[in-house]
Amino acid sequence: MLHESVAEDLRKDELAPGFVRPAWEDYCFANIPDTVLSLFGEEADRSLPETVFENVATDIEHVVLAFVDGFGWNHFQRARDEHSFLTKLAKHATVTPLTAGYPSATAAAISTIHTGQQPVEHGILGWNTHVESLGGTVQALLFANRDRTALSEVRENTDATALIDERTIYERLDAESLLVLPKGIGGNPYDAQVNGGAQIRNYEDTVQAAYQVREHLEHAKEPTYCYCYLPNVDSISHKEGVSHDQTDAQLGSICYALEREVVEKLDPTVAERTLLLLVADHGQIDTVPKERISKRTLDVDAHLKTDGSSEPIPIQGGPRNLQFHVREGHQGLLRTKLEKELAMLDPLVFGREQIIDMGLFGDREPSKYFNQRCPDLLVIPRRGYVESDNSLSKIGMHSGLHPDEMLVPFAAARVDSLRT
Repeated sequence: MLHESVAEDLRKDELAPGFVRPAWEDYCFANIPDTVLSLFGEEADRSLPETVFENVATDIEHVVLAFVDGFGWNHFQRARDEHSFLTKLAKHATVTPLTAGYPSATAAAISTIHTGQQPVEHGILGWNTHVESLGGTVQALLFANRDRTALSEVRENTDATALIDERTIYERLDAESLLVLPKGIGGNPYDAQVNGGAQIRNYEDTVQAAYQVREHLEHAKEPTYCYCYLPNVDSISHKEGVSHDQTDAQLGSICYALEREVVEKLDPTVAERTLLLLVADHGQIDTVPKERISKRTLDVDAHLKTDGSSEPIPIQGGPRNLQFHVREGHQGLLRTKLEKELAMLDPLVFGREQIIDMGLFGDREPSKYFNQRCPDLLVIPRRGYVESDNSLSKIGMHSGLHPDEMLVPFAAARVDSLRT
């Protein structure tokens, strides 16, 4: 069952023409963690609407959440007849579009999926986050500085609670939690903060990832939540574009792995007790070279607040989620400058009060981390992006409010129902 009409309703709720508002209250990625908690009978503040499980048996013992990074609703619609796994989902699962949270960016989404907290609560507002006690700009997922050097190599203080300090959903679940993650993920201080209470198994390719899910479920002695993170659609989209054959090939490899190992080969008695969720954190849009602007060309330092070493705080956030911490009295000057110099990107520009009043980063009570990190000016391009010179070759991009970034699929089915 496809809830396609929901997509139109979500598209129509706009902050401005062409800029989709996050649906924090109901059909939003940020409500997936509470939905998982509720499936295991745990207390949850805000689950997804009941319609996401229409005609789906949820009297289950195990939940598998396959997280396909960068897999937008538009990509699902385009590819659903090209891969048998997606075709089965379209016919036998319930598939509902959701909005991403804001920003439509992986660092914020990963922080949400592990903790159940919105960005306004956990304080990760994009790829780059300024944390004074950690030496300035931190790339959250890598727990690294602006140059992608691990903080453990360049800082004395590597206490990740200064970056994020939330209880994980795994610490709340009365179930075994397994995180199946790409090799290299799961070992830094950020990971330790957001993965607390879960076991971790690393994989080298998507077939091995799906196999590890199946193997674990077939040997499980208690109810199990198995989270499987699959980043390759996102990474190839960045390099080649959303609609490129290589991007679709990467999606195909994920579909093949999940269909073979989880749908077809999972022990039948386990399949009857296992709910499969396919989710994504955001989609992407394609860009063209003339709409990719180097940060170096934006002469904004004179307008920016300074850090503890009296250096201007660099642009934070992400390429389509540009966050400026502005010197007192310079907001108007910087806004005028940015609107002029970024005119070809046709951006929305919001001040701090607007950001908070709109609930852009979430509709819950702001945390101390959010209050420290909320920008004084936020720039959200309609098209294109702003990045460092070494990233301007990227084609696919995200972190803004374009419908192709903001709408993502949420599919739900008991595994045995997909064996037709």
